[in-house]
Amino acid sequence: MPKVQTNDGIYISYRPLGTGPTTLLFMHGWAGSGAYFDETLSYLDLTGLRAVTFDLRGHGDSDKPDTGYSDERFARDAFAVADAAGADDVVVIGFSMSGRFAQYLSVVARNRVRGQILVTGCPALPIPFPEDLRRDWVRRAGDAERLKQVTATYTTKPVSAAVLDRIGDDGARAGQVALDETLRICMYESFVEKLAAPDLPTLIIGGVHDPIFAEDVLRHVVAAPFPKARIAMLDSNHEVPIEQPREFAALIQAFVAGLA
Repeated sequence: MPKVQTNDGIYISYRPLGTGPTTLLFMHGWAGSGAYFDETLSYLDLTGLRAVTFDLRGHGDSDKPDTGYSDERFARDAFAVADAAGADDVVVIGFSMSGRFAQYLSVVARNRVRGQILVTGCPALPIPFPEDLRRDWVRRAGDAERLKQVTATYTTKPVSAAVLDRIGDDGARAGQVALDETLRICMYESFVEKLAAPDLPTLIIGGVHDPIFAEDVLRHVVAAPFPKARIAMLDSNHEVPIEQPREFAALIQAFVAGLA
């Protein structure tokens, strides 16, 4: 896959698919990679669309520095990928922790964000994630089998063993610093006061069986800065893109059609 160098010297691996004028920029979750969305992409009609996935810094085939883990840095990395893909503006799709990072794109450059889809995503506020669970997850760094268990814990719909194995292998490539720092950001930092785009077209997608971000949290916390946000709940757990990829792809298509 091609790589782009950010303005702080880090190489980010990305993958463009399709040639349409509307660019969908996918941001994966904790211990993931751009490949996490492969099942969804297999159902996505790319007629008139271009999908761009990438590995966040510290993950997958991207560089794994010990510094640069912040909401702003992830947003600027995302725009570096968009620039490399030739996209003046994007519809950003953020899953789980990247539901938070995706929101920061409009803080950095509102004119470049056509809309945002936040999938079982973190809010711009700190989340009450237990410290002991954070330490347990971070200690799994480099262990594909134990990282796969984290994903499997938050699924209700059947997911093939091959998909879970791939996700575990991808997770094992994430650096321990990245795994720790991304959780720290979500647990302790806030940028809700910087959000100044209440009219930004926003779709929030949740899973009715998700114990991390229940529907009430999505409606009253994640959606709070975006009063016009539409909320769609699917019959899944936290891992919507691999539990219900067809339904997720259909929601993406409908959202983009609405922007047109």
